[in-house]
Amino acid sequence: MPYKEAIRPCPICGNHSVEVLHHQRFVLAEEHILPESYDVVWCGQCGFAYADTSATQADYDRYYAEFSKYEDNQISTGGGGSGWDAKRLGETARAIAQVLTDREMRIVDIGCANGGLLGELKKLGFKNLVGLDPSPACVAHTRNNHGVEAAIGSLDHFPSEIGKFDLVILSHVLEHVLNLRPAVEKISQLLEKDSSLYVEVPDASRYHDFLVAPFQDFNTEHINHFNLTSMRNLFIPRGFQVEQTGEKVIASSPDNHYPAIFGFFRAAGVSASRSYEIDGDFRERLVSYIEASRKKIATISARLELLSRGGSSILVWGTGQLTMKLLAENALPLERVSAFVDGNPINQGKTLLGIPILAPDEIVDRESPILITTLLHQKEISSRIKESLKLPNPLILLD
Repeated sequence: MPYKEAIRPCPICGNHSVEVLHHQRFVLAEEHILPESYDVVWCGQCGFAYADTSATQADYDRYYAEFSKYEDNQISTGGGGSGWDAKRLGETARAIAQVLTDREMRIVDIGCANGGLLGELKKLGFKNLVGLDPSPACVAHTRNNHGVEAAIGSLDHFPSEIGKFDLVILSHVLEHVLNLRPAVEKISQLLEKDSSLYVEVPDASRYHDFLVAPFQDFNTEHINHFNLTSMRNLFIPRGFQVEQTGEKVIASSPDNHYPAIFGFFRAAGVSASRSYEIDGDFRERLVSYIEASRKKIATISARLELLSRGGSSILVWGTGQLTMKLLAENALPLERVSAFVDGNPINQGKTLLGIPILAPDEIVDRESPILITTLLHQKEISSRIKESLKLPNPLILLD
């Protein structure tokens, strides 16, 4: 595969010469501020994989402040608004409680979304909890629905008076962070010496084993792809010592699961090693995932090509990551699409390739078939259309 000089140097080791594994493209709705494409690259110097994106940290800060999908507690993870998400958060809270037995310890969850994990920790008796999130709506939800102190902030911008903590939580945050090394320095500023850090991220070494939608892990938001080795490579040279690491499987929807890794690290202040360990199999696992995704998207495209031969109009339910990729592949029959439908208020009222994005209640009088363009949540959406909205429209699924 070709090598190139990276736009974004390796976030772990700073290497500029990287191998291109895949070029990912998206078609984005109006007002979207993130790039329409990037290369997924491999750093041979430290064994990390990441998106070589041209976006700046300011772009990501604005995106998560103004366009956060996590504000909607019903369609996103992190808030505990669904039973399966609440179960996942409860399991994580209990794992943290096994390590931190003192319920008086001060804990901050950075990137807390709607505060679901903090709410579960509160149920377990932890009293000194703080949430930080760039979204004002998420901050308000954390305060009002979980009764937990919360403030607008991120790893780059946290309130100066916030103080020190006994535990910093970064649960499904670091895969979103552009500048990882400065982020680790910021984390150190929040921790008392010998206090703890809990990190949880998707496990890129097992993407292939949990493949549901093609390239689902190469999206506009996930720009870092960790395995256990690269997670250790980020923290050990920067003054953290490993207390515990491991693999887990978490729910990503009622019917699908997702691989994750976690680690408890101690802020020792002294680097145990300045060298980087490389997992020789990690790159090959990513290549297998890319090849399997290409086959899957080709199968979906062939199915949609048959759909394009019809004459009547259709409604497309969903403007998320898979829709963005299918549009980039010219797989959706746009000449037949009268409107997109999306349950997220953030997207409603906008356009995608000049086609309006409507709220579900705006299609009650339309009789066109509905094409559901998600594989992760198609059962939930089908049930909502038929049982909650009671729409008689024929449904078309991608598989």
